[in-house]
Amino acid sequence: MIRLSLLIESWSMSHALLLRTKIVMTTTTLLAGSILFQSRAEEAKTNQADPPVSITSVITPEAQPVVVTGSLKGRAPINKAKSARPAKEYSGPSIKVEPADPQVSAVWIGSGFPALDPAHAPIKRIDQSGYQFRPALMVVQTGTPVVFPNKDSMYHSVFSYSDAKSFDLGRFRQDEEPDAVLFDKPGLVQLFCEVHEHMRASLIVVDTPWFVCTQPDGSFEISGITPGKYTATIWLSAKKSFEQVIEIAAGKTLEVEWSNLVETPAP
Repeated sequence: MIRLSLLIESWSMSHALLLRTKIVMTTTTLLAGSILFQSRAEEAKTNQADPPVSITSVITPEAQPVVVTGSLKGRAPINKAKSARPAKEYSGPSIKVEPADPQVSAVWIGSGFPALDPAHAPIKRIDQSGYQFRPALMVVQTGTPVVFPNKDSMYHSVFSYSDAKSFDLGRFRQDEEPDAVLFDKPGLVQLFCEVHEHMRASLIVVDTPWFVCTQPDGSFEISGITPGKYTATIWLSAKKSFEQVIEIAAGKTLEVEWSNLVETPAP
């Protein structure tokens, strides 16, 4: 019994010593982990500090001057001459020749400006509708592509023998749209339809960004003009046009009354 009691006491003391050793080791481990965590936290704070600032010269580009533009507003004469070739009757119950668009004039300012980039220029349209070209007069800047869709039930064609642009699209059906024609040379392009001889249109190609077709009463307005002195061209027909010298002031609108210009042949 005495030996058993001594054995139990010895085992209890060993177990207690082992337990104290584990507690000490655990405490030491936790303390070491805490110290390591604090060390890494301090290192992270150091790494997150603002990077060293290098002193470099900063060049600020000069602001581009803002150009204040002007406008031209007024009234131009209208050519009241009737079409030389009236529409004739075509066979077929679905064919109805509608009236042509009201006659208008064209006005443009200046010349000698660069052509548009055809890859980025807006594509313009002259429809064949009601057996007429619509619009019957259009002004575009050099470098502009134009398409000629057929909106009628019969075949149409589009061609021109003009010096500024000679081309022939041949005949094409309703809702067909031939490839765009690029107008890259200034001048007058007279358009015809080989199928319907009464169909006529005028396309004026100008080397300036400032142009407009008038209203049927001759009124017009051109805005966004860079200030300066220019020659303004007033176009009524292939045989009638006028030139006027004008001066555009910044932030102002020049109003003109040209409706009573004396008609003289175009140069």
